[in-house]
Amino acid sequence: MLSEKTRTRSGLPPRLAAAVVTDGIGTGMFMPFSILYFVHVVGLPLPTVGACLSTAVLLALPASMVAGSLVDRFGPLPLVVGANLLSAGAFSAYLWVGSAWQVVAVGLATALGQTVLRTAGSALVALVAEPGQRAGWFARQSAARNAGYGVGAVAGTSLVALGSHTAYLLLAGVNAASYLAAGALLWRLPAARTRPMPQPGTPAAAERPTGYGSVLRDRRLLLLSLAGLGLVLCMSVLPVLLTTYLTGLLGRWAALGGLAITANTVTVVVAQTALTRRVQRYPEVRVVQAAAAAWAVAFLCLWALTAVPWWGTVLSLCAAVAALTLAEMLYGPTMGALAARIAPVHSPGRHLGVFYLSWSMGGATAPAVLTWLLAQGNQWPWIVLIVVCAASAAALGRLPPDAAPSPP
Repeated sequence: MLSEKTRTRSGLPPRLAAAVVTDGIGTGMFMPFSILYFVHVVGLPLPTVGACLSTAVLLALPASMVAGSLVDRFGPLPLVVGANLLSAGAFSAYLWVGSAWQVVAVGLATALGQTVLRTAGSALVALVAEPGQRAGWFARQSAARNAGYGVGAVAGTSLVALGSHTAYLLLAGVNAASYLAAGALLWRLPAARTRPMPQPGTPAAAERPTGYGSVLRDRRLLLLSLAGLGLVLCMSVLPVLLTTYLTGLLGRWAALGGLAITANTVTVVVAQTALTRRVQRYPEVRVVQAAAAAWAVAFLCLWALTAVPWWGTVLSLCAAVAALTLAEMLYGPTMGALAARIAPVHSPGRHLGVFYLSWSMGGATAPAVLTWLLAQGNQWPWIVLIVVCAASAAALGRLPPDAAPSPP
């Protein structure tokens, strides 16, 4: 493990912290304008861009399972570095995209990189962090990424405000460079250069699963994945649905949606690590259930916007954003640590691959599911999501509060 001298004051290794912030800056610059990039630079209609990117994400879903097997064989670090390089190449290719099939191709490369990063990155944190400190490390990683994302979003917005074709190209180029720099920083991460592999015939080697068949028989993993699938839908409300909902409901006051997202980002940067440190005394399952409850409260407040008088709109929206942010801060680091805890110590890749497959499925289907529900009426997203919160909390309740790693 890393010595204290090689860690930053936040507890993260300096190279890991620098890589996360660098990645966050590039992502923050480009991702808010990723759809507009293809509309303005390539000249494709908005529905075509959306269909192409959704197709790419769905095609990349199996990547988490493949990444899980490779993590168990080679360790997480080569996969994390490779995913950064793949992402750098994909965003470089954005500069030459000129047709719909090319949007699908570069979108697929981008989605593959992100899927592998999510799976292998969690295994990397589980490798370099002490077992009892994983939630704290996930929290610091989240805070660092959000800090970079906030800086990048401001810079990206300033560039796009220029309204030039070159500004969009610059966004893609800077994002590609950020992934390249992050990969270079992580490759020299001292504590993870080599991953101790169990020797044949040892008890540690016996823990290595023979394939996904044995992994899928882990009932705790399936419960966690089902709960995670539902809660990822809840987590997608803020970036996917909130502004659209407010636009239809409040008209010109829809600008409050942008302010809400900004407040969410700033709060995560400032409070994430401290909050995670405070809740570490409680079982991880209970913390995630508390996140589900906070989401349910947020959805009740958003549902109330259809009935409250004009003077109650701001109060209800502020309460909703506060609850959404609290749920996000409780959920992200703790769910990642819980997934790592359930996985076998010496071969976590396949377990994390299955878990993050559910995460990817939730992210891929969220735009279609949430917008369809909203089309049925302003109340339906919140009714359905409250039920999802209750079902996810119930599934988590079937897990032991101190879920231990899978036995050999």
